[in-house]
Amino acid sequence: METNFETQIRDYVSLCVSDEVKKVIENQNKEILTLGDAASFLGLSKSYLYKMTAKGEIPFYRPLGKVMYFERSVLLDWIRSRPGKTQESIAAAAAIYVENKPLNG
Repeated sequence: METNFETQIRDYVSLCVSDEVKKVIENQNKEILTLGDAASFLGLSKSYLYKMTAKGEIPFYRPLGKVMYFERSVLLDWIRSRPGKTQESIAAAAAIYVENKPLNG
């Protein structure tokens, strides 16, 4: 038998999850993202994303001088332009390096 407290907790959790799902769905349709939206989209914290913008590591827009915006398609292109290295590509790069590196003897 569920107590009143347990019912309230279940209802609250359902409401919170519902709100998060709504936010995700709303953000999927937005082309221009705020810092928070972009951080969520990329799976990063807002502070880390802000540091990336300060270092010029990620494309962003600041049309009014303060608030940052990100374009979803530009972020997707940015992600795709930085693929992870496979074991095969690392081995090939190492072989080329060893082949071209003169021995110190």
